[in-house]
Amino acid sequence: MNDYENVFTNEQISELENIIRDYEKKTTNEICVVSLKSIEPYNDISLYATELANNWGIGKAEKDNGLIILFSKSLRSFRISTGYGTEKILTDEKCKKIIDEIIIPEFKKGKYHSGIKNGIMKLIAEWK
Repeated sequence: MNDYENVFTNEQISELENIIRDYEKKTTNEICVVSLKSIEPYNDISLYATELANNWGIGKAEKDNGLIILFSKSLRSFRISTGYGTEKILTDEKCKKIIDEIIIPEFKKGKYHSGIKNGIMKLIAEWK
C-alpha cells in the first residue's frame, strides 16, 4: 500500500494492508495499491502501472502472480495491471468490469476507501 496522494487515513491503510497480507499468505498472490498525484514523465497510466509493477517486482517471478491497482484522484485516472500468470484468471475484461461497476461508483461519491476495499474483495473472490 503506497498512498502518495494521501487519499486514505492510517486506519484505512492498515485495514487494506491486512486484507492484502492475509490473502498473500494464503495464496502467494501479491496485490499492490498505489495512489499518485502525477504519473510524469509518463502520459499513459497503463504503461506506468505495468512498468511500476515490473520495477517493484510485484508477484512471484516464477508464477507472475502480481496485480497492481494504480490510481490518481487528481488526474481522475485508474488502472489495474496484472502479471501474465494473473491475467489468465483476471482478464482485462474482468478487471474493467470491477473498475466500472464497483470501484468508480464509490469514487464518484468520494468514497475512495470503500471503492478500493470492495474492488480488492471482488478481485480476490474472482482470483481462484
